Amino acid sequence: MTEPMARTGAATATRPADAVTVEGGPSASALANSQFRLLFLGNIAVMMGFGMMQVAQSALAFDLTGRNSAVGFVAMGMGIPMLLLGPLGGALSDRWSKRTMLAFGQVAVGAVFFGIGIMAAADALTIWLLAGLTLLMGSCFAVLMPARQAWVGDLLQGPALANGVALQQLTMNATRIVGPLAAGGMIAVAAIGVGGTYMVMGTFFAMATGLVLLMAPTRARADRGDTSVLGDLRVGLSYTWRKHDVRLLMLTFAGVVLSAFTYQQLMPGFLENELGQPSNRMGLLFGTTAVGGILFTLLLVRKNMMGDPLRLMYFSGWALAVSIVILAVSPNFIFALCAGPLVGAASTGFQMCNQVNLMQRTDPAYFGRVMSLTMTAFGTQMIVGFPAGALADAAGERATLVILAVVSAAVVTVGFAASRSLRRPAGAQ
Repeated sequence: MTEPMARTGAATATRPADAVTVEGGPSASALANSQFRLLFLGNIAVMMGFGMMQVAQSALAFDLTGRNSAVGFVAMGMGIPMLLLGPLGGALSDRWSKRTMLAFGQVAVGAVFFGIGIMAAADALTIWLLAGLTLLMGSCFAVLMPARQAWVGDLLQGPALANGVALQQLTMNATRIVGPLAAGGMIAVAAIGVGGTYMVMGTFFAMATGLVLLMAPTRARADRGDTSVLGDLRVGLSYTWRKHDVRLLMLTFAGVVLSAFTYQQLMPGFLENELGQPSNRMGLLFGTTAVGGILFTLLLVRKNMMGDPLRLMYFSGWALAVSIVILAVSPNFIFALCAGPLVGAASTGFQMCNQVNLMQRTDPAYFGRVMSLTMTAFGTQMIVGFPAGALADAAGERATLVILAVVSAAVVTVGFAASRSLRRPAGAQ
């Protein structure tokens, strides 16, 4: 069967006129692009709201039921649509205007946050209602996140691309400190509580929408009438599977996310059942992991250590497995806080290097569909959080964390062995 997207492949793919490849300082190359600056500021607001949600949603679900499995159950509300709709969102982002998609998606997520906040303040929230609204929000994220990631690839290329990805990762880690700490602090204030916290999260998404509307309009793909959305999706999946390097990077990423990254869903129960700490201290623990991520990202950018992102990705993957084991055997809360930066640095290094490798090896016409598969991996991970939580309820959080680390280490080892044949992409630093 002839592929409908063949006419818009790498040979004819073009980038917006605003794309830059400035060879400058560690931050100037990406921030010299005026459109990326607006997208970057909007990303700060989005990730701030998302960072707050990780604490607010987990603490709320655990407080409503007192069970680890409830945290995983609510997380499934984000995971299911990201798994089922993520690839569709990627196909749409390669087909439609990214600016329009981001504006509508962010408005919808903000509205859900405000709705949860109002019901929480009125004491009208149940675990089933929380899961249902999270399902709706996850459907919005399935469209929102692939378009945001792909837009970075449209605006930047060459050295600026790796720098832009690093800046996005730096933002994510910075907001993982400020967001959880802010959420924990606001929840602890009776006058604000979880309801007010969700309303603040909605306000951040409103700010992000305003910044997107300041950006230059983006065009829909000129030939989108020649193929259907599902046809574009099939071509994108076929492209990802045919390209050996893209397929290997995606499978390795999915394996690590499904195993190692699931540790996050176990943290409320780990704190309360293993360390004797209240679950609202999860924000402080996640804050230490974000500190590690920030420091490692700054080191990579300032010391220009992204010259071989493939090897660094696998090294970070092994380090992540080891650091989760260290976290699992923590005898007390202070020790866990010391292990947090190791987990954060390793998880950040793995995720950032994987994204750089994928964008360097992917034709621009397929950015949205390829990057949407990373969202699918995170969506599946949120679903895996439910059985992982059930296993932790039965076997204990420490044992479950060690199991996740061992599985992740095995995935990284297999991926590294298979990657020996990969060549460095043209144009990479």
